[in-house]
Amino acid sequence: MARSSITGTHWFALSGKELLTLAVGVGIVLLAIGAARCIERLWGRADLTVVETGDVLPSPARLNVNEAQDYELAMLPGIGPKIAEAIIAYRREHGPFAALADLEKVSGIGPSTVEKVRPHAMCAPVRAGPAEREG
Repeated sequence: MARSSITGTHWFALSGKELLTLAVGVGIVLLAIGAARCIERLWGRADLTVVETGDVLPSPARLNVNEAQDYELAMLPGIGPKIAEAIIAYRREHGPFAALADLEKVSGIGPSTVEKVRPHAMCAPVRAGPAEREG
């Protein structure tokens, strides 16, 4: 059988100097990976035991339903864009909510919705007047 070759094409046509440079480069990369693995194994994976956490993490932020805009209210569980608009309309007409349970006075909100919202919302006093907030 005759060997078939394409004239002018060399698959691995590197000079000795180029091959040496390539081998040294690959060796350096492999050594760096091995060193990183050794360092990680020796110092990076110590078994940690948490003895006491205290109050390290801040409590999650809760949305004030008396100041929230409609797009913010719509992100609460069980509240969509239409109910968010109804909350804003109720607030304009009757003033701020005294408690989260007062949300049940808004058409479309029942006790189960209030319970879904409770971990994410609160009724705090209004800092600015309603006309300034809504305007």
